[in-house]
Amino acid sequence: MTLEEMLAELRNKITFKKNTAAGDVVLVGMKPGLFYGVVLDIKPNVKKEWWDVSFKLLVMPPVDITWILRTPQMNGEPFTIGGEEHFMIAIDMGLQKQPLKKTGARPVLSIVKQDDDNGSGDEDA
Repeated sequence: MTLEEMLAELRNKITFKKNTAAGDVVLVGMKPGLFYGVVLDIKPNVKKEWWDVSFKLLVMPPVDITWILRTPQMNGEPFTIGGEEHFMIAIDMGLQKQPLKKTGARPVLSIVKQDDDNGSGDEDA
């Protein structure tokens, strides 16, 4: 499956924003797989109608990346870097296309009593 086909399938399950802005959580697709990132800054590039898009790829350890993209490319249009297919698209964190299914009652939290600092449970120790 190409990244473009994967993105088309994801559009049925995830609500994406029409435009990407600084502070957005983005889904980044590249050859190794899908990753989340956070857009740190978008600045005009010296080339007219191109942008320097700086983002932090949320992997371990996090990686700072800057890509030079046109507006459609930072809004989901697939592009290539070094011959490899990529995409970037902002996730709408306020909407969900498919409602979560409730599978029973909510879990109940219980309080667990902690021992005192010396671990014996005796206050006189």
